[in-house]
Amino acid sequence: MIRFFRTIRQRLLTENRVSKYLLYAIGEILLVVVGILLALQINTWNEGRKDRLYERKMLGELLEDMKLDTAILNIQFRRIDRFSQTLDLLDAQPGSWDELDSQSIQLFGGVYFVQNTKAVESLKASSVQVPFDDGLRKQINAHYHNARFYLDLLAMEDKNFFEFRSIPLQKSQFKVERDTGSEGFDIKISPLDFQATMNSQEFKDYQLLRRGRVNRWSWAYERIYASTLECMDSIESYLKTVP
Repeated sequence: MIRFFRTIRQRLLTENRVSKYLLYAIGEILLVVVGILLALQINTWNEGRKDRLYERKMLGELLEDMKLDTAILNIQFRRIDRFSQTLDLLDAQPGSWDELDSQSIQLFGGVYFVQNTKAVESLKASSVQVPFDDGLRKQINAHYHNARFYLDLLAMEDKNFFEFRSIPLQKSQFKVERDTGSEGFDIKISPLDFQATMNSQEFKDYQLLRRGRVNRWSWAYERIYASTLECMDSIESYLKTVP
């Protein structure tokens, strides 16, 4: 191809046809420019395609993280219910500790949830902003920001409750032992003196504060759960619209 154009140039110059040579030269320049623009367009298209594939991949990973979060949160909701049921049983003033089902008692400990952030951390470290849609990106960022706020708040409140209420009461009025008859929970608790514990102001205060913790967990986890579902729905809807 290069030899072909060179032959034409030489023939025009030899024949001293300057005007046609200039037209030819301009045409050759335009052809080169068009070639460059076409190459740039193809390169841009390829880069855009790669970015779209990366966006779809990362949004898919976000969905997987969020699905796992919802599964873990459902487990924690069941644990919260056990705390609430235990408090309801104690509010009914049982005649003895034996009236309570040792398999369902949940009086000490807490409810823990660690959000899966592997995908979102990868996105933060990437030079490509994903998703490309500003509204969806803001929704995802807000979801993780708010969840972090709720979880940090719970952790701070739980730390104070455990340190100043839960642990001292457990040490002073309860015994913890291995439950050899249990498959799911190998630890059981029981008061050292049932009537004394039920009548103690410390235990009554503990029940009231524990109820507050249960309500607080429900409040925070329900918001995280609802936000997770909303983000998942938005991501799935967005993926249906992008090529």
